[in-house]
Amino acid sequence: MISDYFILPYRLSFKKRWMSSYGEHNSREGFLIEIEDEAGNSGIGEAAPLAEIGTETLHQCHKHLQELGEVIHHYTLDDLLLQLERERSDYPATAAGLESAIIQLLAKQQETPLSQWINPSASKQVKVNQIITDLEHETIDPEGGAVIKVKVGIHAPEKELEALEQLASTLPSRFSLRLDANRAWSIEQANWITQNLDQLPIESIEEPVSNPAIETIHTLQQQCDFPIALDESILEIGIEPLLQRPVRRLVLKPTRIGGPLTTYNIAQRCQQQGIEVVISSALESSVGIIAAAHCAAAVDPQQQNHHGLSTANLFSEDLTLAPLIKKGILHLP
Repeated sequence: MISDYFILPYRLSFKKRWMSSYGEHNSREGFLIEIEDEAGNSGIGEAAPLAEIGTETLHQCHKHLQELGEVIHHYTLDDLLLQLERERSDYPATAAGLESAIIQLLAKQQETPLSQWINPSASKQVKVNQIITDLEHETIDPEGGAVIKVKVGIHAPEKELEALEQLASTLPSRFSLRLDANRAWSIEQANWITQNLDQLPIESIEEPVSNPAIETIHTLQQQCDFPIALDESILEIGIEPLLQRPVRRLVLKPTRIGGPLTTYNIAQRCQQQGIEVVISSALESSVGIIAAAHCAAAVDPQQQNHHGLSTANLFSEDLTLAPLIKKGILHLP
């Protein structure tokens, strides 16, 4: 049974404004959750809602965490995991934080690393991409991950294409670019820019169009050698339609989906249909990122992809992952 339950609000400041096509953020807020069993073992999770990517609001998350705290002591860990099934659609970030804490505690009880508790074949490290938030002023870590994620869709496509060409001209041959447009482009703009990227080292493009449909993504994919990936559109389109008409790649965020175990189970179904899966953080603190990294290690035991988990260094106070990331590899604690 669960003996104790704690909620700790946090607020982390970005080193500089985080910008995407959805807007700007100066800080990130959320909640750390700790649960303890009667033997004194504990598990920690993070509920980091971000309504613009499809989760509940910060206020809704806090209120629901408090409501669950009034009844949580009546549940076993296994029963609470089943209870979360009813929470994920309306409170995915809340469910993700609680699921992370629960399965971490279950893994501790079995003296097993979390990633291997999820999947016994999990790797002990995860490849991660680098991040560029400003095409004109960011620098590349020559020792960092070989895939560089670039936020696009903030300025005019013509201006961004010129900046991408300039960036690509300075890159050593081992690097490639992962573009994330956050649904900023019209279909016409997406067609234009994909047709003009053939001379650049593009690893993939995430969410290129503002109103995506499976047919649109398939049409774009036919003119690209690199993957066209869906991220925030997954919830709108639905997993089942995507499994019936698979796209080439999905980006799964445990915070938005409802937890690392739930994400792993969905990823397994996607991979069985030939869909590539990349696990990504949603600008959580290092607590949430580590949970997502264990999920990525379970999903990708052969380390075939670079996962979007190198976001802790975007914060001025939350740099605890820095010693764990070396040469583009996150070594699991």
